[in-house]
Amino acid sequence: MRLYETTVVIDPQYKSIEIEDVIKKISNFITNHGGEIVKVDEWGKRRLAYEIDKRQYGYYVHMRFTGPGQIIGLLEREYRLSEAILRFLTIKVDKRALQAEALQQAQEAAAAEPIPPAPAEEKAEVPEAPATEEGGDVESTEVPVAEPDAAIQVADDVEIPEVSGEPEGVQEKPEGAPEKTEG
Repeated sequence: MRLYETTVVIDPQYKSIEIEDVIKKISNFITNHGGEIVKVDEWGKRRLAYEIDKRQYGYYVHMRFTGPGQIIGLLEREYRLSEAILRFLTIKVDKRALQAEALQQAQEAAAAEPIPPAPAEEKAEVPEAPATEEGGDVESTEVPVAEPDAAIQVADDVEIPEVSGEPEGVQEKPEGAPEKTEG
């Protein structure tokens, strides 16, 4: 059995009881033809991107279900025969989409968990600020930088050339020479 998703746009002029009957009819059709409903999301009444049969709004329902491959053709035929359904879309859910969804749910669950408080750390003492000439204290916003935990190691066989004098290609300007200006 494969996992499918179907989204249906139902005519919003139907009463809420009639809309529920349409949703139950779709669910019963899927279960009667060897499928199993995994999840039903009612998105509610929303504005359509463009008018369908002179309607500007539609009632959206999204279902996720498992079933055999031939159920899709039968389900879409049922959608076309129903006057209550304005539009529909049915897709097979990809394995990568399921993995991405599971990862996103795990991240949301991890973000929702409260983070335990960190253990109390000892605060480093900040040296007192030097006094000004007038005798008042100056507030210091500088924070001492901690020493790195790991020492930097330098290889013994690396030679560092010594640089002396001026860089190559630089000439001194003779006295009395006019300065260049960009215009």
